[in-house]
Amino acid sequence: MMLNTLIYLLEFSVLTSILYLFYRYLYFKLAYFAWSRYYFYAVLLFSLIIPLLPSFFNYESVGISVSQIFKETHSGKINALIKINQNFLYFGYRFLNIYFIIKTLLIIWLSGVVRYLFILLKNIYSVIKLIKKGQKFQQKNFTIVKSDFNGSVFSFFKFIFINNEFELLNEQEKEQIITHEKIHGNQLHTIDNLIFEVFRSIFWFNPVSRLIAADIKIIHEFIVDNILTGNKNKPDYSKLIVKLSATENNFLTASNFSKEEIKNRIKIISYPENENIRKRRFIISVPVLVLTLFASWFIFSSTNNYLKIPKEPEKIFSKPFDNNTYKIISPYFTHKQFDGITVSHKEVSYEVKSFSNIYAVESGTISHTETKNVFGLKEITVTEELKNGYKIHYSGLYKIFIKPNKKIKKGELIAKSGDIRLYPTINIKISKNDTTYNPEKLY
Repeated sequence: MMLNTLIYLLEFSVLTSILYLFYRYLYFKLAYFAWSRYYFYAVLLFSLIIPLLPSFFNYESVGISVSQIFKETHSGKINALIKINQNFLYFGYRFLNIYFIIKTLLIIWLSGVVRYLFILLKNIYSVIKLIKKGQKFQQKNFTIVKSDFNGSVFSFFKFIFINNEFELLNEQEKEQIITHEKIHGNQLHTIDNLIFEVFRSIFWFNPVSRLIAADIKIIHEFIVDNILTGNKNKPDYSKLIVKLSATENNFLTASNFSKEEIKNRIKIISYPENENIRKRRFIISVPVLVLTLFASWFIFSSTNNYLKIPKEPEKIFSKPFDNNTYKIISPYFTHKQFDGITVSHKEVSYEVKSFSNIYAVESGTISHTETKNVFGLKEITVTEELKNGYKIHYSGLYKIFIKPNKKIKKGELIAKSGDIRLYPTINIKISKNDTTYNPEKLY
């Protein structure tokens, strides 16, 4: 689960980075700013979904597991490459404690998320304080808030914040600025800012997340610029942009009036690119973008099959005898071929020291005991039933200390093995709902 989370975060970041490069070096120049706004939402959506999609080329989807490939083929470069990859991961798991590394990375990531979300909430709280303390003037559906803060005019939902510097502007400039911020409010740009700041907080380790959060605000400004200018007031509006470019807000959630790319804003306002050129560039780019998404899907979904570190089985039971007092005579196996005959051994047979103690592997109830006469020797079998549905069968016992229907605790002494010369094995079988399990993987 932890490894999957880490891989998902990395794949999401790679995909957003690729799609951001498409925007920055292609769509940004198209000046379809309303489309660009929704393009970034599409980036988030595709980046969230594509790493989770199953692949047509997934071995598991056609019923062949990687382990089967290892067992059934012993040659070929592809098989060798996969085997080397799994062996490397297994080495890392066993000796480099890769799960500790993964846990550490996830803790670092979560710490960063908490930090950036705290900064975001702090900025929202600062805006709320300005609303409470500032002078408020109602103007139709908007509230003008006059307060003492550093920076230029900005908006937050239906609130427009002005300061003392605003009063130094002439009436035409004031009207343009207020109209500008009203467009931000009507188009709900604050919601965009909040969503992409949360995205930036979650993926703080990816520099592209910061660029996207900044560019969405620039897009907002281009959208409003186009609405306000049209074919009129371009020189005056451009001068106003330059005039206000000296001040900048520190509120992450606010739509600032002036941005870093002042030159780009003025250039696009004054010299818009030919519409036919923009349309051709957009049409040409669509197939490339679709192929990129498909390639990302194929690579991520296929690669995920091999980035699975071998995990130790969940240890839910304890051993039925003391450590270092036994050896396995016959291991657990199913469906092995011997001279064309399929054979299974659905229990583990152990050789233990004479009269060794046998302990309950888990707390449960003794459902029944059975005594058999095998070649003139008494052999006892004990069956224990657990609340979670498991049944534990202990056979080959010489002496028992429990009775049927008795509740026993995990680690409690239940029996003794016999003389090794007469009772060579103790057999342990674990089953649940007619399915047997390898005891060695459960304790």
